[in-house]
Amino acid sequence: MRIFVNEKKVAFRKKIANIASLFGLAVLILGMVITLRTRPDNPRYGMWVSIALASLIVGFIAAQIGNYNLRRFAKRPLRPDQILDKHLKGLDDKYEIYHWLLPADHVLLGPAGLFVIVLRDTNDPVVAKGDKWRQPFSLRRLLGLFGAEGLGDPVGEAWSHVEKLRKWLQKEDPDLVVDIQPVVFFTQNIPLTRENPTVPPVLPKEMKKFVRARAKEKGLNDEIRRKLRDLFHRRISEA
Repeated sequence: MRIFVNEKKVAFRKKIANIASLFGLAVLILGMVITLRTRPDNPRYGMWVSIALASLIVGFIAAQIGNYNLRRFAKRPLRPDQILDKHLKGLDDKYEIYHWLLPADHVLLGPAGLFVIVLRDTNDPVVAKGDKWRQPFSLRRLLGLFGAEGLGDPVGEAWSHVEKLRKWLQKEDPDLVVDIQPVVFFTQNIPLTRENPTVPPVLPKEMKKFVRARAKEKGLNDEIRRKLRDLFHRRISEA
């Protein structure tokens, strides 16, 4: 399998992660210091309380931005996209995966078809029911608010990325008709309950088998695959 990554974006978002995390921590500490050192009999007590509150809010937001980018672009030993690549290793060079280079963040192209993949980096159980997915309440997840990734709406996100890629393809080649398949990939082998999900949720241990099964079920015409590949590489070269 061939892997293409927008390294410039990764490097930039790493910087954002580090700056936002440090800034957020500094502002949170500032807010705490002001809160602890300001006495009610201070004639400017109200002003200092307002500054402290603003510092805590700004610090919290900055810290969340930092954590968001750290999890996606600077996580060690492997980023979520690298975990995906690892579990697709072994597919031949007819398969290509593109990270942050196309209208959809993660796109897999190969004989099995064209896939838009949404990544979720969580350690907690997930119930994938229809298009409404949820995670049961967990005290550990609540206490890990700053470090854990929430489930969010992976189904809505997947279809949004599918639509972005479809619109771009229609603009580039109106005659090109291709089925874009959405997938949600979990970076950990979590407990996963499937109840007729509208978008396939896939665990790391299942990913390669899933792709190979799709190749047997429908597959993608070689001519269409080559056209898609040419379009993708042209976009990369123009970036």
